[in-house]
Amino acid sequence: MRQVRPSRSTPGFVRSTLAALALTLAVAPAQAADPVGGFAVSAADSRLTGTPEEQAALQSDEAGKYIRAREQAEKILRADPRSIIATWVLADVFHEEEANHARSLFLVRKAKGLLTDAYGAAPDNAQAQIWHKRILMKEIWLLGEMDRKDEQLRAIDGYDAIYAPKLTRLRIWPLMKLGRYDEARAVGLELTRSSDTDERVSAYNGLMALEDELLDRNASYAWGQAGIASVQGQSCILFHNTAQASFARFAFGEAEELARKAIRAERNDCPNSSYEHLANLFLVEGEFQKTISAFKKLVRAPIDRRYRPQFVMGNRAILVELLYALGRGKDGLPFAEQVFAAPDRTGMTSVSKEDIRFAHAVALWQMLELRVQETLEASSVRGLFDASDLVMDVRDMRLKQWELQRILLTLSLHDEILVTNLRPYLRGVKPWYAGNLARILGPGLVEVALAKARRLDASQVAAESAGYYDAMLGELRHVAGDREEAVRLGLKALAEMPKETRLLRWRTVAWLGMDELALGRAADGRVHLREALQQYPSAFKQLDLRVPVVIYHDDAPFSRMVAARLGDTRRLDPGRDDGFRVDVSFGDAEVRVCLSAQDGFRFNCATSKVDKAGLDDVIAACDAFHADVFSPKVELTSSDINSLDGSTVRVNASQVLDGLLGTPKPKGEEEE
Repeated sequence: MRQVRPSRSTPGFVRSTLAALALTLAVAPAQAADPVGGFAVSAADSRLTGTPEEQAALQSDEAGKYIRAREQAEKILRADPRSIIATWVLADVFHEEEANHARSLFLVRKAKGLLTDAYGAAPDNAQAQIWHKRILMKEIWLLGEMDRKDEQLRAIDGYDAIYAPKLTRLRIWPLMKLGRYDEARAVGLELTRSSDTDERVSAYNGLMALEDELLDRNASYAWGQAGIASVQGQSCILFHNTAQASFARFAFGEAEELARKAIRAERNDCPNSSYEHLANLFLVEGEFQKTISAFKKLVRAPIDRRYRPQFVMGNRAILVELLYALGRGKDGLPFAEQVFAAPDRTGMTSVSKEDIRFAHAVALWQMLELRVQETLEASSVRGLFDASDLVMDVRDMRLKQWELQRILLTLSLHDEILVTNLRPYLRGVKPWYAGNLARILGPGLVEVALAKARRLDASQVAAESAGYYDAMLGELRHVAGDREEAVRLGLKALAEMPKETRLLRWRTVAWLGMDELALGRAADGRVHLREALQQYPSAFKQLDLRVPVVIYHDDAPFSRMVAARLGDTRRLDPGRDDGFRVDVSFGDAEVRVCLSAQDGFRFNCATSKVDKAGLDDVIAACDAFHADVFSPKVELTSSDINSLDGSTVRVNASQVLDGLLGTPKPKGEEEE
């Protein structure tokens, strides 16, 4: 859940302007000079109205010209280190523009000290009060965004002890984050009766987050719907978080509708775009082109610089999941490492640091596993000498996975994080790859946690989640080698799953088909493997499965060389079953390798140029086969691939992601 994004004119935060200060200066009677903290104080104190230079710096800051404001403030402070206005301006710049929260907090507290030294801890000077409120509010928001909730509550107490109206609406979030749920609920319930729209938004949003923290899907959703009605559908954040609550209730259509309403909402109080929800939803549904489109809009949507440490890595985590789904380990691994190494702050979200670290560690582990499989594919078609470096790479990645397993095992015991992440759509680990937890932590531990997760969901989404839980248990049996039970549970899961959870279905039919073949149920196994190969071929890399095939070639010498190498590849199991076939053909200085069903249905082909028809060309053909055939096709509109006929074209995921990841296009293919 997300917290309400405060505006620079948040009610209760008196945003002083030069005009307001000038008015105070014009009408207030002069007071006798009274040195406090070494300064002479008067109602018309120039330290608060500012010199022309300070006024210029303040104007630049309020106009959002932060670079200029910083230059002006630093110049003033070099001459007068005790300038309240320049110190404030610099603090605001570090917060709003540079997202350097620690430096901003230091400067805000310095400005507060300069002010209270001169005017007292509870100023009665009108100008000093304006500045004092402004500084205190900045400190409160900084502490909240830094997730220093105890300090934030103390800062709110300090404000409320002096000024009215009280900042009651700001209490619900830190109270909830600190686990003081009864106090948070009391504050929220009180504010739902407020006549102030901001307070009602904060109340309902806080109550939603509270119930989400308590893992009550239905209660969180109910508060969201009540909040939307209370503010007549004007609030982005209420639509955004209610979309998340709908997602958690398996109401996928409603989640999409609410996310779109959040994007169009009149009141933009969301700190991050709701394209986040759309990207996640479309990926669950196996709609890769829609996921890419939503992700592009997400990363192009503006995020206030102060919130980038809160959401940028979370957005990038969606890209990591997309790349994993598309079988692009080489591209995805650097992003997964970034996300794990530098996670977002958690001040604006209801989840804990441990929750985020757990999800990011799982994402990195499985991306490493995908990269291991890619590397083993490459080494399997190379000679011993050429493969030696690749073998060393695999060893290094396995070591990193082992380190992640230790981290995840430790975290899984903290506050039942493993159980919570096994409950679908409540936390960062997604149902369509949650089966990897059995490979990371072992099927025994995961099975115990899965049983508890299912019991907890029995009163909330028992029917909706049945397919997920049976699929998970079936995959645990698959990992443990109990094929009969794996098949029974897999078939049961397919009958129960909501139609929208296609990615989970395709992962399930991949391992299910392999188990059916192993049990001699060839016809059923071929049907399920056919679906997986057609819709989600990257599952074979993710699960390290080998497709049973017969390899054919056109009898050209180069084709025979390629076919022989493919017989050794890690991704194929030649000769065991004749349900699928690989065809190698050579002509016009290129080789074409296609994977098909025996009835002629073609899943995908890989084409590569042939230079000297030597070993390097053979290996290149095999590498292209691994990369292209075991990656989903993605539907794109004509504009996405610069065609002019308006048709929908199917292209490989690699072609799409080259553009998404910023790979330069060949000369002559630039977008017009």
